[in-house]
Amino acid sequence: MRSMRFILWFVLGLGVVWGSYWFVGARIVRQDAEGWFADQRAAGMVAETSSITVAGFADRFDTTLNDIHLADPASGWGWSAPFAQILAMTWKPWHLIAALPHEQTIEVPDGQTVKLGSARMMASLLMQPELALTPVRLVIEGEALALTSDAGWTAGAETVVLAAENDSTRVNTVHLGADVKALTLPETLAHLPDMGSAIALLHVDAGATLTEPLDWDTTDPKVLELTLREAHLVWGPIDLVASGDLKAAADGRAEGEIDLGLKGWRNLPALVVALGLVPPQNQVTVERVLEFLSKTGKDPAVVNLPLIFKSGQMSLGPLPLGPAPRLN
Repeated sequence: MRSMRFILWFVLGLGVVWGSYWFVGARIVRQDAEGWFADQRAAGMVAETSSITVAGFADRFDTTLNDIHLADPASGWGWSAPFAQILAMTWKPWHLIAALPHEQTIEVPDGQTVKLGSARMMASLLMQPELALTPVRLVIEGEALALTSDAGWTAGAETVVLAAENDSTRVNTVHLGADVKALTLPETLAHLPDMGSAIALLHVDAGATLTEPLDWDTTDPKVLELTLREAHLVWGPIDLVASGDLKAAADGRAEGEIDLGLKGWRNLPALVVALGLVPPQNQVTVERVLEFLSKTGKDPAVVNLPLIFKSGQMSLGPLPLGPAPRLN
């Protein structure tokens, strides 16, 4: 009988301790959220929410933010949503799951307002279980995405998965990944010859080495090196694979080489002209170069050529494309 009483009081005691932990934790979560919004406003940002609530007793911290508006007046970017939820198990508070609404609004620097619709959009943030809570991995997933701009264009995608993970094998390096299926392009690109209105597949596996580690104290990380392990694009008749390494030169522009393997290359000359990468008068030259390169490989349906970044300029094999992009 005494043993049963002991077990009963022990279980009740655990319940009281666990319940107290939840209420204390919920108060801390709410205070941290309120503090974050206050810090953003103090830094000159727009950071508004009508209410912050924490529920989920006793095994979860479910934080709900209502009527959110975040914006950077300096850059012109902004985001708003009717609500957002940040969920965490009480026994694993270093792993956050964010659930976003079906309708969101994005403010673009040129004055556009873009509505973002989705059937599902979630994000997952895993941090180190330590006091600093250093970010380890971020994953964003969306289904049936639809972008509608008040400037008159629309775009969308069947599925989107974006990921970033700290690479523990290399200093200040982040592993980046992207998988996009059925990416519908804006109508402004509908004039592109024989390409169709959707990119069937876009896959990217890359790594970026930064000037400083990605943590909560990072303010302005810059890219020093970019490693493209694999990129794969399927768009209409074009099937493109790419890999290579780039480094930032002293002026911040990319230096290095990306190796390209291209199927459906006969559509490329008209495409690069339509995109404004090559002047129309050079289209015939591009066609002749690709024709020559196709005869030098094992498969005439595939052209292999380098995308070269050197001395601040960019070229596709022997074809100049203009200034190289900046990595930082």
